[in-house]
Amino acid sequence: MSTNLQSAIKGICSLYDKNAGMMMDIVRTVQDQFGCVSDEAIDLIAEEVSIPRVEVESTVSFYAFLSKKPKGKVVVRLCNDIIDKMSGYAVVADALKKELGIDFGETTPDGRITLEHTPCIGMCDQAPAALVNDEVVTLLSTDKVKDIVKTLKESGEPKKLVKRLGDGNNGNYLVKSMVQNNIRKRGDAIFSQNNRTVSIALEKALAMSPVEVINEVKTARLRGRGGAGFPTGIKWEFTRGADGNGKYIICNADEGEPGTFKDRVLLTELPHRIFEGMTIAGYAIGAANGILYLRGEYAYLYEYLV
Repeated sequence: MSTNLQSAIKGICSLYDKNAGMMMDIVRTVQDQFGCVSDEAIDLIAEEVSIPRVEVESTVSFYAFLSKKPKGKVVVRLCNDIIDKMSGYAVVADALKKELGIDFGETTPDGRITLEHTPCIGMCDQAPAALVNDEVVTLLSTDKVKDIVKTLKESGEPKKLVKRLGDGNNGNYLVKSMVQNNIRKRGDAIFSQNNRTVSIALEKALAMSPVEVINEVKTARLRGRGGAGFPTGIKWEFTRGADGNGKYIICNADEGEPGTFKDRVLLTELPHRIFEGMTIAGYAIGAANGILYLRGEYAYLYEYLV
Protein backbone atom coordinates (compact mmCIF):
# COMPACT_ATOMS: atom_id res chain seq x y z
CA MET A 1 0.00 0.00 0.00
CA SER A 2 1.40 3.40 -1.01
CA THR A 3 2.49 5.46 2.00
CA ASN A 4 1.95 8.70 0.07
CA LEU A 5 -1.59 7.70 -0.90
CA GLN A 6 -2.38 6.59 2.64
CA SER A 7 -1.14 9.87 4.09
CA ALA A 8 -3.03 11.92 1.49
CA ILE A 9 -6.29 10.05 2.08
CA LYS A 10 -5.99 10.59 5.83
CA GLY A 11 -5.52 14.30 5.23
CA ILE A 12 -8.40 14.60 2.76
CA CYS A 13 -10.83 12.69 5.00
CA SER A 14 -9.79 14.80 7.99
CA LEU A 15 -10.38 17.94 5.92
CA TYR A 16 -14.02 16.89 5.72
CA ASP A 17 -14.16 15.76 9.37
CA LYS A 18 -14.32 12.10 8.28
CA ASN A 19 -18.00 12.76 7.59
CA ALA A 20 -19.62 10.16 5.32
CA GLY A 21 -22.16 12.81 4.36
CA MET A 22 -19.31 14.65 2.60
CA MET A 23 -18.40 11.64 0.46
CA MET A 24 -18.78 13.51 -2.84
CA ASP A 25 -16.33 16.16 -1.64
CA ILE A 26 -13.89 13.50 -0.43
CA VAL A 27 -13.83 11.45 -3.62
CA ARG A 28 -13.74 14.51 -5.89
CA THR A 29 -10.75 15.85 -3.97
CA VAL A 30 -9.02 12.49 -4.33
CA GLN A 31 -9.87 12.44 -8.05
CA ASP A 32 -8.46 15.95 -8.53
CA GLN A 33 -5.27 15.13 -6.68
CA PHE A 34 -4.52 11.68 -8.12
CA GLY A 35 -6.42 11.62 -11.42
CA CYS A 36 -8.62 8.75 -10.24
CA VAL A 37 -10.12 7.07 -7.17
CA SER A 38 -8.40 3.70 -7.28
CA ASP A 39 -9.45 0.52 -5.51
CA GLU A 40 -6.69 1.19 -2.99
CA ALA A 41 -8.02 4.71 -2.39
CA ILE A 42 -11.56 3.35 -1.97
CA ASP A 43 -10.30 0.93 0.71
CA LEU A 44 -8.53 3.73 2.57
CA ILE A 45 -11.50 6.12 2.40
CA ALA A 46 -13.88 3.46 3.72
CA GLU A 47 -11.52 2.75 6.60
CA GLU A 48 -10.99 6.42 7.47
CA VAL A 49 -14.68 7.33 7.35
CA SER A 50 -15.76 4.05 9.00
CA ILE A 51 -18.33 2.97 6.42
CA PRO A 52 -18.68 -0.17 4.28
CA ARG A 53 -16.44 -0.16 1.21
CA VAL A 54 -19.42 -0.64 -1.10
CA GLU A 55 -20.76 2.80 -0.16
CA VAL A 56 -17.60 4.47 -1.40
CA GLU A 57 -17.37 2.35 -4.55
CA SER A 58 -21.04 2.96 -5.42
CA THR A 59 -20.37 6.71 -5.37
CA VAL A 60 -17.25 6.42 -7.52
CA SER A 61 -18.88 4.07 -10.04
CA PHE A 62 -22.11 6.09 -10.38
CA TYR A 63 -20.76 9.50 -11.40
CA ALA A 64 -19.13 9.96 -14.81
CA PHE A 65 -16.79 12.65 -13.46
CA LEU A 66 -15.17 10.05 -11.21
CA SER A 67 -13.02 7.13 -12.31
CA LYS A 68 -11.19 4.18 -10.80
CA LYS A 69 -8.60 4.32 -13.57
CA PRO A 70 -6.25 7.25 -14.25
CA LYS A 71 -7.31 9.83 -16.81
CA GLY A 72 -5.41 12.68 -18.39
CA LYS A 73 -4.97 15.95 -16.56
CA VAL A 74 -7.34 17.33 -19.21
CA VAL A 75 -10.54 15.46 -20.02
CA VAL A 76 -12.48 16.49 -23.12
CA ARG A 77 -16.12 15.39 -22.82
CA LEU A 78 -18.06 15.86 -26.06
CA CYS A 79 -21.82 15.94 -25.61
CA ASN A 80 -23.55 13.26 -27.66
CA ASP A 81 -27.22 13.89 -26.95
CA ILE A 82 -29.82 13.96 -29.71
CA ILE A 83 -29.68 17.73 -30.23
CA ASP A 84 -25.90 17.78 -30.59
CA LYS A 85 -26.19 14.94 -33.09
CA MET A 86 -28.61 17.09 -35.09
CA SER A 87 -26.22 20.04 -34.90
CA GLY A 88 -22.97 18.63 -36.29
CA TYR A 89 -21.74 16.30 -33.55
CA ALA A 90 -20.42 13.68 -35.99
CA VAL A 91 -17.93 15.91 -37.79
CA VAL A 92 -16.74 17.41 -34.50
CA ALA A 93 -16.25 13.92 -33.03
CA ASP A 94 -14.20 12.84 -36.08
CA ALA A 95 -12.12 16.03 -35.86
CA LEU A 96 -11.34 15.45 -32.18
CA LYS A 97 -10.25 11.88 -32.86
CA LYS A 98 -8.06 13.01 -35.75
CA GLU A 99 -6.41 15.93 -33.95
CA LEU A 100 -5.80 14.00 -30.73
CA GLY A 101 -4.85 10.76 -32.46
CA ILE A 102 -7.07 8.69 -30.16
CA ASP A 103 -10.62 7.30 -30.03
CA PHE A 104 -13.27 8.01 -27.44
CA GLY A 105 -12.51 6.33 -24.13
CA GLU A 106 -8.75 6.65 -24.72
CA THR A 107 -5.93 8.86 -23.43
CA THR A 108 -3.13 10.34 -25.50
CA PRO A 109 0.17 8.41 -25.33
CA ASP A 110 1.74 11.15 -23.19
CA GLY A 111 -1.09 10.69 -20.66
CA ARG A 112 -2.15 14.34 -20.81
CA ILE A 113 -5.54 14.35 -22.59
CA THR A 114 -8.49 11.93 -22.33
CA LEU A 115 -11.38 11.94 -24.81
CA GLU A 116 -14.87 10.90 -23.69
CA HIS A 117 -18.55 11.18 -24.53
CA THR A 118 -21.03 12.70 -22.10
CA PRO A 119 -24.83 13.05 -22.07
CA CYS A 120 -26.62 16.42 -22.07
CA ILE A 121 -24.57 19.20 -20.46
CA GLY A 122 -27.30 21.85 -20.59
CA MET A 123 -25.90 23.57 -23.69
CA CYS A 124 -28.41 22.37 -26.28
CA ASP A 125 -29.04 25.95 -27.38
CA GLN A 126 -25.41 26.27 -28.49
CA ALA A 127 -24.54 22.79 -29.70
CA PRO A 128 -22.30 21.01 -30.50
CA ALA A 129 -20.74 21.61 -27.10
CA ALA A 130 -18.22 19.97 -24.83
CA LEU A 131 -16.74 20.18 -21.36
CA VAL A 132 -12.99 20.44 -21.07
CA ASN A 133 -12.53 19.71 -17.39
CA ASP A 134 -14.94 22.33 -15.98
CA GLU A 135 -14.72 24.74 -18.92
CA VAL A 136 -17.61 24.83 -21.38
CA VAL A 137 -16.82 25.18 -25.08
CA THR A 138 -19.76 25.82 -27.40
CA LEU A 139 -20.75 26.00 -31.06
CA LEU A 140 -17.97 23.62 -32.01
CA SER A 141 -16.71 23.15 -35.56
CA THR A 142 -13.78 21.36 -37.17
CA ASP A 143 -11.78 24.61 -37.22
CA LYS A 144 -12.49 25.25 -33.53
CA VAL A 145 -11.44 21.70 -32.70
CA LYS A 146 -8.02 22.35 -34.28
CA ASP A 147 -7.57 25.50 -32.18
CA ILE A 148 -8.77 23.74 -29.02
CA VAL A 149 -6.40 20.80 -29.38
CA LYS A 150 -3.49 23.10 -30.28
CA THR A 151 -4.11 25.21 -27.16
CA LEU A 152 -4.41 22.17 -24.92
CA LYS A 153 -1.26 20.58 -26.27
CA GLU A 154 0.72 23.80 -25.88
CA SER A 155 -0.58 24.96 -22.49
CA GLY A 156 -2.58 22.16 -20.88
CA GLU A 157 -4.84 24.90 -19.50
CA PRO A 158 -8.59 24.59 -20.35
CA LYS A 159 -9.21 28.16 -19.14
CA LYS A 160 -7.24 29.43 -22.13
CA LEU A 161 -9.97 28.06 -24.40
CA VAL A 162 -12.33 30.85 -23.31
CA LYS A 163 -11.42 33.60 -25.76
CA ARG A 164 -14.73 35.45 -25.66
CA LEU A 165 -17.25 35.93 -22.87
CA GLY A 166 -20.97 35.27 -23.04
CA ASP A 167 -23.70 37.78 -22.31
CA GLY A 168 -25.04 38.88 -18.94
CA ASN A 169 -23.38 37.39 -15.88
CA ASN A 170 -21.49 34.89 -18.02
CA GLY A 171 -18.97 37.72 -18.26
CA ASN A 172 -18.83 38.16 -14.47
CA TYR A 173 -15.27 37.91 -13.14
CA LEU A 174 -16.30 34.87 -11.07
CA VAL A 175 -17.75 33.08 -14.11
CA LYS A 176 -15.81 34.11 -17.24
CA SER A 177 -17.65 31.70 -19.51
CA MET A 178 -18.32 31.72 -23.26
CA VAL A 179 -21.88 30.48 -22.59
CA GLN A 180 -24.74 32.57 -24.00
CA ASN A 181 -28.07 32.94 -22.17
CA ASN A 182 -30.15 32.92 -25.38
CA ILE A 183 -33.15 34.61 -23.78
CA ARG A 184 -35.48 35.34 -26.69
CA LYS A 185 -38.11 37.30 -24.80
CA ARG A 186 -38.02 38.72 -21.29
CA GLY A 187 -41.40 38.14 -19.65
CA ASP A 188 -42.97 40.03 -16.75
CA ALA A 189 -43.04 36.98 -14.48
CA ILE A 190 -39.29 36.35 -14.30
CA PHE A 191 -37.06 38.87 -16.00
CA SER A 192 -38.87 42.17 -15.54
CA GLN A 193 -36.83 44.98 -13.97
CA ASN A 194 -39.04 45.04 -10.88
CA ASN A 195 -38.40 41.37 -10.20
CA ARG A 196 -34.66 41.94 -10.20
CA THR A 197 -34.90 43.91 -6.95
CA VAL A 198 -33.50 41.90 -4.07
CA SER A 199 -35.42 41.04 -0.88
CA ILE A 200 -38.81 42.70 -1.57
CA ALA A 201 -40.65 39.37 -1.56
CA LEU A 202 -38.70 38.20 1.50
CA GLU A 203 -39.52 41.39 3.39
CA LYS A 204 -43.21 40.91 2.63
CA ALA A 205 -43.07 37.27 3.73
CA LEU A 206 -41.33 38.09 7.01
CA ALA A 207 -44.06 40.63 7.79
CA MET A 208 -46.51 37.71 7.77
CA SER A 209 -46.68 34.58 9.89
CA PRO A 210 -45.47 31.30 8.35
CA VAL A 211 -49.05 30.06 8.19
CA GLU A 212 -50.13 33.25 6.40
CA VAL A 213 -47.34 32.75 3.86
CA ILE A 214 -48.52 29.21 3.19
CA ASN A 215 -52.12 30.38 2.82
CA GLU A 216 -50.99 33.08 0.38
CA VAL A 217 -49.23 30.46 -1.76
CA LYS A 218 -52.30 28.22 -1.64
CA THR A 219 -54.51 31.11 -2.71
CA ALA A 220 -52.16 31.84 -5.62
CA ARG A 221 -52.62 28.21 -6.73
CA LEU A 222 -48.90 27.85 -7.31
CA ARG A 223 -47.97 24.35 -8.44
CA GLY A 224 -44.75 22.39 -8.76
CA ARG A 225 -43.14 22.30 -12.19
CA GLY A 226 -41.67 18.82 -11.94
CA GLY A 227 -44.47 17.15 -13.87
CA ALA A 228 -46.97 16.18 -11.19
CA GLY A 229 -48.25 19.72 -10.72
CA PHE A 230 -48.72 19.20 -6.97
CA PRO A 231 -50.00 22.34 -5.18
CA THR A 232 -47.01 24.07 -3.55
CA GLY A 233 -48.96 25.53 -0.63
CA ILE A 234 -50.28 22.11 0.38
CA LYS A 235 -46.78 20.62 0.16
CA TRP A 236 -45.47 23.39 2.43
CA GLU A 237 -48.37 22.86 4.83
CA PHE A 238 -47.69 19.12 5.06
CA THR A 239 -43.99 19.73 5.62
CA ARG A 240 -44.52 22.35 8.29
CA GLY A 241 -46.83 19.95 10.15
CA ALA A 242 -44.52 16.95 9.82
CA ASP A 243 -42.82 15.52 12.91
CA GLY A 244 -39.14 16.24 13.55
CA ASN A 245 -37.05 19.32 14.11
CA GLY A 246 -34.54 19.01 11.29
CA LYS A 247 -36.15 20.35 8.11
CA TYR A 248 -34.36 21.39 4.95
CA ILE A 249 -35.13 23.25 1.75
CA ILE A 250 -33.52 21.53 -1.23
CA CYS A 251 -33.31 23.20 -4.62
CA ASN A 252 -32.65 20.67 -7.37
CA ALA A 253 -30.80 22.67 -10.02
CA ASP A 254 -30.07 19.60 -12.12
CA GLU A 255 -31.44 19.35 -15.64
CA GLY A 256 -30.34 16.56 -17.90
CA GLU A 257 -33.16 16.39 -20.41
CA PRO A 258 -31.97 17.31 -23.93
CA GLY A 259 -33.23 20.75 -24.88
CA THR A 260 -33.48 22.04 -21.32
CA PHE A 261 -31.36 24.89 -20.00
CA LYS A 262 -33.75 27.04 -17.95
CA ASP A 263 -31.99 26.31 -14.65
CA ARG A 264 -28.67 27.36 -16.16
CA VAL A 265 -30.07 30.76 -17.14
CA LEU A 266 -31.79 31.31 -13.79
CA LEU A 267 -28.64 30.38 -11.87
CA THR A 268 -26.61 32.75 -14.04
CA GLU A 269 -28.89 35.76 -14.12
CA LEU A 270 -31.19 35.50 -11.09
CA PRO A 271 -29.46 33.55 -8.33
CA HIS A 272 -30.75 36.00 -5.72
CA ARG A 273 -34.31 35.14 -6.74
CA ILE A 274 -33.60 31.44 -6.25
CA PHE A 275 -32.04 31.93 -2.82
CA GLU A 276 -34.78 34.35 -1.82
CA GLY A 277 -37.43 31.80 -2.79
CA MET A 278 -35.63 29.11 -0.81
CA THR A 279 -35.49 31.45 2.20
CA ILE A 280 -39.22 32.20 2.01
CA ALA A 281 -40.00 28.49 1.75
CA GLY A 282 -37.70 27.79 4.70
CA TYR A 283 -39.43 30.42 6.78
CA ALA A 284 -42.83 28.98 5.89
CA ILE A 285 -42.06 25.36 6.76
CA GLY A 286 -39.68 25.96 9.66
CA ALA A 287 -36.40 24.98 7.98
CA ALA A 288 -33.18 26.61 9.14
CA ASN A 289 -31.00 25.13 6.38
CA GLY A 290 -31.14 24.99 2.62
CA ILE A 291 -29.16 23.05 0.02
CA LEU A 292 -28.79 23.91 -3.65
CA TYR A 293 -27.76 20.96 -5.82
CA LEU A 294 -25.49 22.19 -8.61
CA ARG A 295 -24.85 19.62 -11.34
CA GLY A 296 -21.25 18.87 -12.25
CA GLU A 297 -21.79 20.25 -15.75
CA TYR A 298 -22.42 23.69 -14.22
CA ALA A 299 -19.32 23.67 -12.01
CA TYR A 300 -18.15 26.85 -13.78
CA LEU A 301 -20.90 28.70 -11.83
CA TYR A 302 -19.82 27.44 -8.40
CA GLU A 303 -17.57 30.31 -7.28
CA TYR A 304 -20.15 32.80 -8.51
CA LEU A 305 -22.98 31.19 -6.53
CA VAL A 306 -21.12 30.78 -3.24
